[in-house]
Amino acid sequence: MELGALICTPRSPNCPACPVATHCVALHEHRIEELPRPKQRAVVTVRRFLVFILERDGKFLVQQRADGVVNAHLWEFPNVEALPKDSVVTMAEKHFGAKPEAAEKLCIVKHAITRYRMTTEAYRISFGGTSYTSPQSASVWRTLAQLNKLPFTSAHRQIAPKREKSLPAT
Repeated sequence: MELGALICTPRSPNCPACPVATHCVALHEHRIEELPRPKQRAVVTVRRFLVFILERDGKFLVQQRADGVVNAHLWEFPNVEALPKDSVVTMAEKHFGAKPEAAEKLCIVKHAITRYRMTTEAYRISFGGTSYTSPQSASVWRTLAQLNKLPFTSAHRQIAPKREKSLPAT
């Protein structure tokens, strides 16, 4: 790795200083500018997620990611992937089967994983007296103390401190 980072760099290879120059195909065939061919970078994909923070009796709704998905077995708040035009209220209604009474923006977390550039928007939502259902059977209610012991995904871990500052102590 040091060889490629310091001596055989794509823009200015230092062939005289190279310890493997005698075995180098590019040098012997006078193709230093062509070889190795740079890898094509994957196209960047922008993604938007809406995270819903729900509180009931001093507990918060969280769910554990399933087997076979990215970040399997880590914990997160209920969330959905949304298009730029999708409203928080509409997406919460689709997700929970009921229209929320209120949606308060808590924070925005921007992060990247490989070729994905993600914006995660966290909202504290409430349904008032309206009944709603959690779409994930793995959803559970946990206190703040219990949440602090759970392994969260990186984006949701960044939301947690914001949540604690925004919500009254329980």
